[in-house]
Order: sequence, then structure tokens, then C-alpha cells
Amino acid sequence: MKEPQKEKVKVKVEKQPSCKIELHVEVGPNIVNEAQKLAIKDVKKEVSISGFRKGKAPDKMILQKYPEAIKEKLEKKIADISFITAQTQEKLPVISSGSRIVFKIKEHSFEKGASLTFNYETEPEVPAIDPKSFKMPKDKKPQVSQKEIDEAIRQIRFFHAKWTEVDRPIKENDYIIIDLDSVESDPVQRVFSDTRFEVSNKGMANWMQKLVIGKKVNDTIKGVSKPDETASKEEKEKFEPKKVLVTIKKVEEAELPKVDEEFANKIGAKTTDEMKESIKKMLTEQMETKHNQENRKKVNDFLLNTYKFDVPESMIKTEIEYRKGAYLKNPNFKKDFDKMSDKEKKDFEKEILDYSEKAIRIFYISKKIVGDFKIKITEEEIKQEALNILYREVGKKPDPKNIPKDIYALALSRLVLTKAEDYILDQTSKT
Repeated sequence: MKEPQKEKVKVKVEKQPSCKIELHVEVGPNIVNEAQKLAIKDVKKEVSISGFRKGKAPDKMILQKYPEAIKEKLEKKIADISFITAQTQEKLPVISSGSRIVFKIKEHSFEKGASLTFNYETEPEVPAIDPKSFKMPKDKKPQVSQKEIDEAIRQIRFFHAKWTEVDRPIKENDYIIIDLDSVESDPVQRVFSDTRFEVSNKGMANWMQKLVIGKKVNDTIKGVSKPDETASKEEKEKFEPKKVLVTIKKVEEAELPKVDEEFANKIGAKTTDEMKESIKKMLTEQMETKHNQENRKKVNDFLLNTYKFDVPESMIKTEIEYRKGAYLKNPNFKKDFDKMSDKEKKDFEKEILDYSEKAIRIFYISKKIVGDFKIKITEEEIKQEALNILYREVGKKPDPKNIPKDIYALALSRLVLTKAEDYILDQTSKT
């Protein structure tokens, strides 16, 4: 297409919710005439006229023989040239990736020009971000207590325990294997299947302890789930009681191994002291990871609550379809989803919508932070993150020379988010 003629056009931009733009454009007769020339040129390439090579017949002859074909192309050409001219003149907002530009020509003539309306979506307009406006609440560095080390050792001992099945009424500190069904819905929904619980305050809720103590193998007990007495007021208010059916499959006693060098050797340590130090290091790393995740969440919540802007509906729709599709690919979730009530499905859809909108907004905020503060993301970093994603999903070492485009794009978006979060946390630590 030829460069649009540098003719002044009248442009009126109307911004609407969800990043939608309605653009009113009026152009002069020169653009309509230019559009006709381009329409004739296109038709020339498509038709053959005796006595002329294809594309070489005179314009006048093409006009006479193929007026309908030219008319069909003319409006599209007027719209193309008018939009490009208006965009160049007014520096219009950037069109969103994948957005369809819909146009309507109100009128056009070779004497007066044309009047058109365009509708499309733009990229989100993200406000300027002030990283120093985020204030991190003072928190202590995670510390592992002796009680937590002892509990971790206790849990490891269960993996090496000697289990003995018993035939008597259930008592405190026994171990039971149960099925638990929710009878709120029709059909009944299985919540736990062949799952082991410790009959203690550590191992199960108070209401379940009261339900199973004194019962025996093969007993099926009806009950109602309740919050523990020790639960907070907020937890009690949010708790939704459920009618359940508990089936006792086994009652067991556990003989735990002694905590000695033999036990330490089983889990890869030479001495009990070395074992405890190794467990302490593992728990510390877990706590630090959780602590960092919580700090990143605080950053994200702050950014989402502070910087408000619209995002395109088409992006949200695409994100919803992607996320919902990912859930439904999981056979277990699909089975549960099919059993959901209409209300539960609506709640799920609402949750996906909220999550999708936030995911898009936080990406654009992060992208702006990375751009405005010139944060570097190297090709090697993107490649390594993509390989990590592939390894986690496929479970084997991927080919560095054959990274799918969608995985590469996902790796880049994750790095953009991580780098932006790190930058804000770093600025906070300096204040």
C-alpha cells in the first residue's frame, strides 16, 4: 500500500471502559480518490482482459467492466488509509495484540470525502509506578525452633514405623485409615479415600476425634464438620459445616524407631547431631522460601490495590479460557467439576475471572517497572527459566535448542514479574 497522503484529517477519540476506543474520523476527497486507485490496482491483478497482460489494462476499462468488484474493495481501502493517517497524525493509543478493528463508513464521495467510525481495543495505560511508596511491614527473619525440629524428626520416624493392625475400639493416639464422603451433594462426593489420620489434636480436628473414638473397623458414622474451639473468631465465621460420612477401613498402632545413629544412617546422616543440623537447614530453607513468597505477595497486593487501570476484555477472556482449560485437563479436577452444583461452578468461574484479571494487571505493572527502571533481563536468563519450566512439566532434561515459543514467552513473563518484585523489595530494604 502506498504511503497515506499527508492530508489533515479530523479525528475524535472516545475512550470507553475496558480499554475500548471509538474513533470518529473525517477525511477529504483526496483519500477517497487514493483509495479508489488502490482498489482498481487490486482488481487489475485479479482479472484478465483480452488484449492486455494481467494488471496492465487501463483504469477506465477496469472501472467500466468491474464496478462492483471495485466498490467492494473501495470501502476497505478508505478505512485502511483513513486509520493509518489518523494514527500517524494523532499518535493514537497502541492497539492491543490480537484486537480486531471494526469500522463503519457513514458516508463517502469523491467530492466531499468520507466519514468513518472505528472500534477497537488498546493496550492498557499503566500509571507511573513509585517503587519507594511500598512500605514493607517489619518482620523477623525466620527462625527454626527446637520444637519444629523435633516434630520434623517425629514425622520422619513415621516413614520407618512398624505398623500393627488391631481389632478393638478406637482410642486416642491410634492411627486410622478412613474414607470420608461429603453427603451435601447428590451424588455423594468422596473427599478422602484410604487416608491415614492420627487420632490426636495434631492429627485431626476435634469434631472428627469425637466421631471416631470408640468406633471399630467397618463402622460407618454420620457427622457434621465443625470448627475447633481454639479457632479464631474469623475462622469460625468463615467455616461452613458439612454433613459427612466416615468409613473406618483400618485401626493401627505405630511402633516408632528410636532416634539413634542407626536411624540417622537411614536418612543419610552419620550421627544424630548431623541429622538434626541437616533437618534444621532444610526447615530454614523452607521457611525462607515461604517468607520470600509472602513478601512477594505483599508487593503484588500493594501494586494491584494502588495502581488501578482497565484491561481489555478480550485479554481477560483468553486468560480465562487458558486457565480453565488447564484445570479441566486434570482428570481428577474434571471429575470434581462435573459433580459441582450450579452455585459451585459459578463461584469457580468468578474466582477464575478475578485471578485472570489480576494476572494481566500485575504483568503490565511489572512490565512497566522493568521498562521504566531499565531492569535487565538477559537472553540466558530467559532460556534457563524456560528450561526449568520444561523440566518441571516434562520431568526430564529438555533440549536447549528446541524450546517451544509458548514456553519461552511464559519464561519471559515470569522473569518480568520476579525482576519487578525484586526491584521493589530491594528499594524497600534501602529505606
